[in-house]
Amino acid sequence: MSFYSGYADHMGQIESELRNQIMHYDFPLYRLMAYQMGWVDSNGEALAAFSYLESDRIRSLLCILACEGIGGNVASALPSAAAVELLHNFSVIHEDIRAGLPERDYKSTVWWEWGPAQAINAGDGMHALARLALLSQPDGQLDPVRTLKSVNLLDQACLRLCEGQYLDLTYQERVDVTPEAYFRMVEGKSGALMGCAAALGAIVATGEMATIDALSNFGLKLGVGAQIRRDINDIWRLPDSGESPSPDILNKKKSLPVIYALQNATGQQKHVLGDIYFRRVMEPDDLGLLIDVLETLGARDYAQEKVDLLKGEAIESLESATLTTQGKYNLEMLASNILV
Repeated sequence: MSFYSGYADHMGQIESELRNQIMHYDFPLYRLMAYQMGWVDSNGEALAAFSYLESDRIRSLLCILACEGIGGNVASALPSAAAVELLHNFSVIHEDIRAGLPERDYKSTVWWEWGPAQAINAGDGMHALARLALLSQPDGQLDPVRTLKSVNLLDQACLRLCEGQYLDLTYQERVDVTPEAYFRMVEGKSGALMGCAAALGAIVATGEMATIDALSNFGLKLGVGAQIRRDINDIWRLPDSGESPSPDILNKKKSLPVIYALQNATGQQKHVLGDIYFRRVMEPDDLGLLIDVLETLGARDYAQEKVDLLKGEAIESLESATLTTQGKYNLEMLASNILV
């Protein structure tokens, strides 16, 4: 049984709220959004089983668990949980266009089905819906000051996400990226929205800034650690999985293990990495050569040590938050499940 199955009620409530935010619009654009969310096929026909991974809703679940962990009302946090999920999917649609990905999670991407122009419309629409979700709080459930604070946090997270994606693209053709530069990039690209999700859940439950800040830091560390975990999986799962290499690898995105290797390689190792990363396009056959160098340099162990460190820092940040015993345990288990 997966970690997420233990929160089936929460996942169901999140899904219902997301549908409420999207599906009540009677206009063809929202069919593209429903497809992105995994509810319908490209013809608009409802899918018997949602075609999304439970982990895709991790940001919204984090929002709910943060609120609940402080002792707040889960129902009051659902609009905030929907907002972070909508913003995440806005960024995914745009990322698929930028990277030219025809497929994600075993199905065609929105732009591949409807073209980049309509995909941009769908993504931008989801960004607008995210803000509207935060403003859709039932009367009396969240005061105007905290509602505006929530909108500000969401917009700030979106800016940081875009800044991180900008750096990610900038680093793609460079071989002088430092670990410090990587962490600056990934804190925006992957950490900002996770930090925002936890903070939004906390704001629903409390006005205590120390707790809100602690939960925000917890989410940020979780998001950065999860990105490094994906960096590791993208490289080392492939030889035994039979799957095609990640487009991020072939597009020469600078993951943490690769950055570590580029900084620490000597002699022949530098020649091998130079042959791979100074080409216009990396070939699938290069992956074995890359893994050999990474293994020799201990890049995988280095990256995993960073994941373990971030997990410890995330859990430590919860000590500054006013949480119930069960709430703290749930958040710790979430961190352990993500940062294995």
